[in-house]
Amino acid sequence: RTLLDKTNLQEDLNNVITWADLNNMALHQVKFEVMNYTLNHTASLRELPFSAENYTYSLSDGCTIEPSRTVRDHGVLLSSDGSWSAQISRVVAEARRVAGWALSAFRSRTPRTMLTLYKSLVRPHLDYCCTLWSPMKIGEISRVEDILCLTIL
Repeated sequence: RTLLDKTNLQEDLNNVITWADLNNMALHQVKFEVMNYTLNHTASLRELPFSAENYTYSLSDGCTIEPSRTVRDHGVLLSSDGSWSAQISRVVAEARRVAGWALSAFRSRTPRTMLTLYKSLVRPHLDYCCTLWSPMKIGEISRVEDILCLTIL
């Protein structure tokens, strides 16, 4: 929030890199990302001098860490505006892809076969971290429920 916070974070980043070097650990510095949580992404707010989006962090090799709107952490997409739309879109697309494959690979459409395919292939994609990203908007809920209808009904 303040320039002091930015300085403290940069010092912590430098300390981690130094510690890793001293302990013969290789950090993939190209994978470093910074994300600022904001509720308002208007251009006028980003131009203000105290905006966190104006801060840049540098690595030991002189490269800067580029800010990102979404970051993937343990298979879950986190968005800088606090919404889960990107995660839900990714989950729905993956579940749809797996359901499409299952429907094309298996000829049987008996309820037992379809339920088994759904539970073993599609549902794990929908269930992974669902308590974290559970959809709240009606449109997002219907997109997730459509996968169930596509597979079972």
